[in-house]
Amino acid sequence: MFNKQVQEMRQLWERYVTDQVLDTQRLRPHVAASWQRCFQLNINPYGPPQQRTVKAVDQNWSLDRLQDLIKVSQPVMENLHNFVGDSGFQVVLAGSNGYILSLLGGNSGEDDGSATLFLPGDDWSEPVRGTNAIGTCLVEQKPLQIHGCEHYCEINHSLSCSAAPIFEPDGALIGVLNVSGECQFDSLHTLGMVAAGANAIENQLRLLRTRNKLRAAYKYSTTITNAMSEGLVTVDNDGNITKMNDAAAQILNVVASEVVGLNVGTLLGDDLPIVDLLKNGVSYEEREVILESKGLRVFSSGCLLYDDQGNNTGAVAVIRAPAGGMKAKPKSRRKSVSMSTRYTFDEIMGHGKVISEAKRRAKIAAQSPSTVLLQGESGTGKEMFAQSIHRCGNRSDQPFVAINCAATPETLIESELFGYEEGAFTGARKGGKLGKIELADGGTLFLDEIGDMPLHTQVKLLRVLQERKLSRVGSNSEIEVDIRVIAATHRNLSQEIEAGRFRTDLYFRLNVLCITIPSLRDRLEDLPLLINALSDRLSSKLGRSEITIADSFLKASYVHPWPGNIRELENVLERAINMADEDGVLTAELMELQPGTPKGDTGRHDQVRPLKEVEREMIIMALDKSCGNIVKATQMLGISRNTMYRKIKEYDIEL
Repeated sequence: MFNKQVQEMRQLWERYVTDQVLDTQRLRPHVAASWQRCFQLNINPYGPPQQRTVKAVDQNWSLDRLQDLIKVSQPVMENLHNFVGDSGFQVVLAGSNGYILSLLGGNSGEDDGSATLFLPGDDWSEPVRGTNAIGTCLVEQKPLQIHGCEHYCEINHSLSCSAAPIFEPDGALIGVLNVSGECQFDSLHTLGMVAAGANAIENQLRLLRTRNKLRAAYKYSTTITNAMSEGLVTVDNDGNITKMNDAAAQILNVVASEVVGLNVGTLLGDDLPIVDLLKNGVSYEEREVILESKGLRVFSSGCLLYDDQGNNTGAVAVIRAPAGGMKAKPKSRRKSVSMSTRYTFDEIMGHGKVISEAKRRAKIAAQSPSTVLLQGESGTGKEMFAQSIHRCGNRSDQPFVAINCAATPETLIESELFGYEEGAFTGARKGGKLGKIELADGGTLFLDEIGDMPLHTQVKLLRVLQERKLSRVGSNSEIEVDIRVIAATHRNLSQEIEAGRFRTDLYFRLNVLCITIPSLRDRLEDLPLLINALSDRLSSKLGRSEITIADSFLKASYVHPWPGNIRELENVLERAINMADEDGVLTAELMELQPGTPKGDTGRHDQVRPLKEVEREMIIMALDKSCGNIVKATQMLGISRNTMYRKIKEYDIEL
């Protein structure tokens, strides 16, 4: 039976090479196609193979990649050879141009004159060897077998060869795995084993490429972090240091490799903001930190780290040395400072009359030690003014400490402001805690939303402002403090005094230099400047290309009352940029203004209503939009939960 099949195939081959009669019914498609290519290339089917030329490197691939291919293929080839070696078969690895790169079996690479022996460096591409498993597999790019007289060149008719392509992870063909031997010893399972071997090599290449990429990415990230002028420290969820760059090691005067694995609290102190970050998950920016164990003063920002599944894996802190040097002042009692400044007058945008007047008065206040009262609606930028005043004053190299009186619970505001002694109350920290006023010693204390401060706390604050002395909670001794006070509120303090919610004497103590921050609807001439500047910053943040502001967007902006002021404008722009098409054009339809503020209501500005009525309406709107979720509603309105509950009770709003 075997001899009959050989004779029939021999007859098909002779008819084609002699008379070019191709029996496509009895020939396999890849064999028929290969014979036709060989005929067109004028390959002599009776002649010897082309002269053997050793090629050290496949011209299509780098030497490193070919070495990787040979390395990962070797174990697979050895396994194959264990199955077929006893029958005299050779296991061959060829490159994408057909040159033999590696082989096992045969006569170990020694040429004994046999025309069918594979040798390293031989070219087995179709243009050189005619139809053969290696060359034809490179053309067809799929596993195939060339048996006996299916070879185009007569010298190879005694061979049976099975080959499978090997692809790189990116899909490029890099080589061929082949098993060849005498026809009479071939097995039906040879091609399947070769295909499985090629697949195993591809998997190993994929693992190797991934490992190489990870190694390169690690080296790249290490180089980048070490090139940073700012220090970088990462910790795991237990606070153990996992990475520290050269700049951080230099700032902290440690050896980076020696501190990896140490607990950051043990190394630098338990009062570090990154330790609190791991506990409460609240990021911080530009916070001044006193490292008492090192005698250093630095600024730090920090945030949590997450993996691809959103699981918290630790935290990262960036530290930098302040312009005035890192050495901590001996008189300082501060362990850490809650906040530093990042805004200046140059960042307060606008050239209109009212905003220019506010900036002019603020610059005068910056040169004075007097107390400043900033008045303005929520979202107008009162904190930007406060920070700018601090930055331009003679205390700019000292702490800027902020506390939001509306966001701090009434039961905690005294301990937050004045600090407490050890054992002052149940749950008090061992050793006590410094308050915000002490932390601001030598610098500026910013009392945001002062109008929401409880009356009993106002009494104690008034004495601090008058005497420049304070007593911690649970202490009978007094501590002298040197602070400059800036207060801010969105409330009408005169009305609050009449309602009995604010002390008259505290008001007059605060209202020395009063600056009114205009609402956005009172400075509409600055709208184009604000929209363009904010859209540029937000588009960069969101990774969008250049944004274009349509006329309809501007027109709708002019007639909207902007109850949330700059904060609302920024939110509207961010939402619009997210929803914009690829052309990046912001139209009026993308504004998605809150209910009750139609884009075409040009008469809205003429309808003056009591502030309490508007406030009640906004609270009801926020509760409706958040489906009664207090937390979401407070976030929309920019107020604390305590304030929200107080307003709900004050305005008799049903939940």
